[in-house]
Amino acid sequence: MLMCRDVLAMGSDYIDDALTPRERRSLRLHLLMCRHCRRYVRSLRLVAATAGQLPLPAPEARVLEILSVIPPTE
Repeated sequence: MLMCRDVLAMGSDYIDDALTPRERRSLRLHLLMCRHCRRYVRSLRLVAATAGQLPLPAPEARVLEILSVIPPTE
């Protein structure tokens, strides 16, 4: 049976569907019993969905605008 630290290590692979069927079953079983890990996986999914909506790469004009307000270092 998986421990919470295992879920932390495998969480990203789980939401990316990159686990073996056996690993996936073990992780799902743990999630059925552990509300903290369910919350963690839910947070990972939210971060992945949010990051997927970001416009990448940033337009060059925007990058130059941001760089222009950063004070030069000596």
